[in-house]
Amino acid sequence: MKRGTFAFWSLFAAAAIVRVFLSFNQSAPDATSCLKHPLKGIGIVADDPSRVATGQVFDVDVERLSIHDASTTAHSDQACAENIHIQVKTKLYPRFSYGDPISFTGNLSKPFNFSSDNGRSFDYAGYLAKDDVYYQMKSAMVLAANDSTASDISNKSGGSGGIGTAYATDTSMIAVNRGFSMTSTLYGIKRAFVGNLESALGEPQAALAGGLVVGDKAALGKDLLNDFRIVGLIHIVVLSGFNITIVGIALRRMLSRLPRIWGIAIGGIGIALFGILVGGGATVVRSCFMAGIALIADLIRRDYSVERALAFAALIMLIANPLILMHDPSFQLSFLATIGLVLLAGPIESKLEWIPDKFGMRGTIASCLATQIFVSPYILYMMGQISIIGVVVNILVLPFIPITMLAVFLTGTFGFVWHPISIVIGWSAHLLLSYELFIVQWFAKLPFAAAYVPPFSVWWVVGFYVAFIGGFLWWKRRKDRNPFKQKT
Repeated sequence: MKRGTFAFWSLFAAAAIVRVFLSFNQSAPDATSCLKHPLKGIGIVADDPSRVATGQVFDVDVERLSIHDASTTAHSDQACAENIHIQVKTKLYPRFSYGDPISFTGNLSKPFNFSSDNGRSFDYAGYLAKDDVYYQMKSAMVLAANDSTASDISNKSGGSGGIGTAYATDTSMIAVNRGFSMTSTLYGIKRAFVGNLESALGEPQAALAGGLVVGDKAALGKDLLNDFRIVGLIHIVVLSGFNITIVGIALRRMLSRLPRIWGIAIGGIGIALFGILVGGGATVVRSCFMAGIALIADLIRRDYSVERALAFAALIMLIANPLILMHDPSFQLSFLATIGLVLLAGPIESKLEWIPDKFGMRGTIASCLATQIFVSPYILYMMGQISIIGVVVNILVLPFIPITMLAVFLTGTFGFVWHPISIVIGWSAHLLLSYELFIVQWFAKLPFAAAYVPPFSVWWVVGFYVAFIGGFLWWKRRKDRNPFKQKT
């Protein structure tokens, strides 16, 4: 390795390591004086709300929290916290959007970890902390803070001194200062797109369609999501690297007739905007970052190395947010799955020459086996469940996903133009989605669909990956020393 290259990687690796170690001592903002008191607050919705049958959940950038006594006037309310980030759960209606200024009342609590039925615990507090959320407000009463609802807010809160006064004196400034926001615009397009799908396809097809194209999986419900986990197909509805790759390939094909530089530039902007639109989770960020590196390599006419792109993406993401290393399962699984593809897909495919390559069947099977082998230990440790029939279901479903995504995209897009066209195009999307749902639900009912194991130590997982990587490197080195050795 050249000295400059070594220095480059050493600098980023050292920065990531320092950031991770410093994160162990990261303290939460102090809002303990707000606990065990009725509160009122003002703030702005900080993400795209997740909507389910029981309500909606979203993060709020809180400007001020005050201990609220309904029997007193607003001026006697005592401020207990300012400029903090909390998670709020409220009723399904009225619906809120990213960037909405809001007023709310409720009780604040700290998130707590919980255990599943099989005895495994989940560090939910750490999972929220990675997004800078250290407090929650469950069953909150949330009201939009805008001119049209000011009187309603005041009336519902009992006249003067209530939350309506807080709106009049404070959140009016939030509403006035709102301007154009690219993120808010993209989220609005996403909501309208999902609405077009719901109108043209019906449920549960529209829910699956939303998960495939824009990562909107909440409407699938717990039972159907569990079926996807049982058959090892959950990755298609959480917008994994597989979906992002399909989007990237589609973009490149659409822009192939443009001048090279224009095609690469527009493709990069398109991938970045798509990443924002779908919410920018760890898997999406990793996929978009690697796609961006591939575009840059194409622009400067350099070879693209998947291994180096993956390592660089991991380092940048850890420098930006070191808490994802320990507290974000999507980050962990995304990188493990990609490593499995990089290390194992090629060798496995070379051993499957007896399988016909028609419709990409051999590559699909190799990719499924590679990811299953590499992520299985971690999934078993984390969830205690792993799909036995995952490879079979993936073979039956994955070849149809690209055409399904195209049909869903056209259905939702033409919904902005003329609804009858959207319905006609939606027939093909409905047929494909119904087939995929049938496969998932039928195989999930099989008694041997998944294997379950009791809890075990994380050191077994660490030992597996250390032994696996060591064995793979030994095999690779031996193979490189014997390049003319015939395949067995």
